[in-house]
Amino acid sequence: MKAIDFACRLLARLAEDELPFPTQQVLLAVAAGLETGPDIARFTGISSSSCSGILRSLAHKSILSRVGGTHAVYLLAPAGKELVRQYFSFLPNARA
Repeated sequence: MKAIDFACRLLARLAEDELPFPTQQVLLAVAAGLETGPDIARFTGISSSSCSGILRSLAHKSILSRVGGTHAVYLLAPAGKELVRQYFSFLPNARA
């Protein structure tokens, strides 16, 4: 699969999803290994306050798990892993 095919298929999947694009960006940033609000905000270009709100919302919906105290770390919860898996289900080796 060429990079352009990958990008187009991923964008098509994201367009079908009900989550707003900034929320998808935050979710994919966590899936890519970013764990803290400031890192995610810097990477996505979303303001720190918006990013924090999105992270809290995703944690409230049990899509992300919040770990830690003053410096929260966010990880994919089982529902978040499933959602990300669905985003990439077009890949040949992905489970349907």
